[in-house]
Amino acid sequence: MTKIRKRLTKEEAEFLNLKVKVNEPNRSSARYMIEESEYERLKLGVKSKTETKPNDYETKKHKFVLSAWDDEKGVMLTLEEFCNKYKIDFSKVTSSKFLPYHYIKPTYHVVSSEQKKSEQVITDFDKVKEVLKEIIDTKYEHKEKKVETKIEGVLKWSDLHFGAYIRNIMHVEDFDKDILLDGLMQSVNQCNNLGFKKTHVHINGDLIESFSGLNHINSWQSMDKDMIGANAVKMCSKMLHTALQRVNNLGCVKIIAGNHDRTSKMNDEDVKGGAADLIAFCLELMGYDVEFHPYVITHHVDGINHINLHGDKGISKRTTDKIILDYGVQGEYNLINEGHLHSVIEKLSIKQRESFEIVKDDSILHRRFYLPSFFTGNYYSATLGFTTNAGYFIIWSNEKNKPQFFNGSV
Repeated sequence: MTKIRKRLTKEEAEFLNLKVKVNEPNRSSARYMIEESEYERLKLGVKSKTETKPNDYETKKHKFVLSAWDDEKGVMLTLEEFCNKYKIDFSKVTSSKFLPYHYIKPTYHVVSSEQKKSEQVITDFDKVKEVLKEIIDTKYEHKEKKVETKIEGVLKWSDLHFGAYIRNIMHVEDFDKDILLDGLMQSVNQCNNLGFKKTHVHINGDLIESFSGLNHINSWQSMDKDMIGANAVKMCSKMLHTALQRVNNLGCVKIIAGNHDRTSKMNDEDVKGGAADLIAFCLELMGYDVEFHPYVITHHVDGINHINLHGDKGISKRTTDKIILDYGVQGEYNLINEGHLHSVIEKLSIKQRESFEIVKDDSILHRRFYLPSFFTGNYYSATLGFTTNAGYFIIWSNEKNKPQFFNGSV
C-alpha cells in the first residue's frame, strides 16, 4: 500500500491516534508514516465508525473552537503560527497547552500576560470610591409617617443576584433586574402596611450576580450582558435606592457580603466582598445610614439581637451556641439568619435528601434559620433539582421580646 510521509510532532501523532511508525524517535521533529487511507479520512474529517454515541462532544457545542489544524497543508500549526493566525501576541504568551482530545478540532490553550493583567483584582478602593463620588448624585430623603405603634420592624432581603437574567428554564421562574425590583417593592409595601415606628433593612449577601462575569466558567450565560463590573455596582445601588426610599420611617441598612459579591474571578483573591462594599458606599453617599461587614453584623432591635450571616463563610460551620457566644447578647433572644443556599436542602447528598426531615435549631433564647432568596435559580440549580419561591422576611418583637415573623412570597 502506498504510504504518505508527513512531518508530525509527538502531540500531533497522539491527536491522530492512528497506526504510525516512528522513523526517527529521538529527534524533536521525527517523521511518522501514516497510511494513505487514514490520512484521507482525517483530511476529510470523517470519524471512525463506532457503536457508542457520546453526546458530550457534539459539533454545535464547540463551534467556536480555534482550530490548530491547517486544512490546506494537512499539518498542525506550530504555537507561533497559531498565535499569528488568531492575532495573539506570541511574545506575550506565558504558558500554553496542546489540547488534542476533548475538542472536535485540535487547538491550543494559551495564556498571555495581557490576559493576566485584565484579570487582576480591583484593589485600590480609594480610587474607585473617588470615581463613585463623582457619578453618584442621587440623594435620599427620609420618608416620615406618623404611626400609633412603638414597634420597630426589620425587613430582611437575601440573595438578590442583581444582573442575573433567567428565561425559559423548567420549574424556574423568569428573573431579571425588573422582576427583582418588583419583588423588593412588594416587600416594602407589605412592610409599610404593618406600620412600624421604624423599619430597618438587612441585606444578607449576594447583592449582584457577578462583577467579573466569570464567577463560574459559564456565569455569563445567565447574565444581563450590561450588568457587570462598575456598571453592576452603580445600577444595583440605584435599584436599591428606588426601593429603600419608599420605606416609611426607614432606620438603618445593614449589608453583609456574599460569595457572588467578590470583584475578582477567583474566590481566593477578593475574600471581603468588594462589590457589596462599594454598593454600601454608594448608598452612604446618597444619605443612607449604612453599615457593611464582609461576613457578620450584629444588630439589636427591640430586645432581639439579630446576627446576620451570608452562609458561605467558615463562621457558618460553627455551632449556634458558639456563634452566640462570640457575636450574640447573653441573656437576650438571639436570632441567627443566613442566606446563600436558596434552598434549605442544597447541602445534602441524594441519599440524605431521600430521608430529609426539617430540623429546627430552636431554643428558648435563640433561633437559627435560612432566609428565602429573591433569586429563583438558574440552569445549574434546575438540573440539580433545586427550586425555590422568591421571598423575604419581616420580623418584629412582641411584648415578651420574642420574634414575630411575616414570611412573604413574591
